[in-house]
Amino acid sequence: MSRYLIERIEATPNIELMFNSEVVGLEGTADASLERVRWNSRLSGEETTYDIRNLFLFVGADPATSWLDGCGVTLDRGGFVVTGAQSELNLGRSVASLETSVPGVFAVGDVRSGSVKRVGGAIGEGAQVVAALHGFLGDSPRSAL
Repeated sequence: MSRYLIERIEATPNIELMFNSEVVGLEGTADASLERVRWNSRLSGEETTYDIRNLFLFVGADPATSWLDGCGVTLDRGGFVVTGAQSELNLGRSVASLETSVPGVFAVGDVRSGSVKRVGGAIGEGAQVVAALHGFLGDSPRSAL
């Protein structure tokens, strides 16, 4: 999460941050209005219920990339996918900015090292990678596919 957003949240008196908590229940009306939230403390196990009408859930910023182990895709120290010229394996090879260290494999959005970690950014990268894929497939000999 960006520093400016953290500071704005901390400075807003009607927002309470609940760390190490797990939402276990949402209660509301048939017209989909939220009325109550139940959660468990991951530290004490205690369940708490409060009348709450708004909920923002931030699930963390850890990439789920362990499944890429051994496939040749380079990850940075934080486990994010390295793309474009940032990858040492791409040195001397012309690569698209969203291409990983494995030719023809692309990464977009939050999982990509150096991305802005915003939905709008991921949407733009997704659109950009379509053109990159067309270019890759157009340049690839059929036998390599």
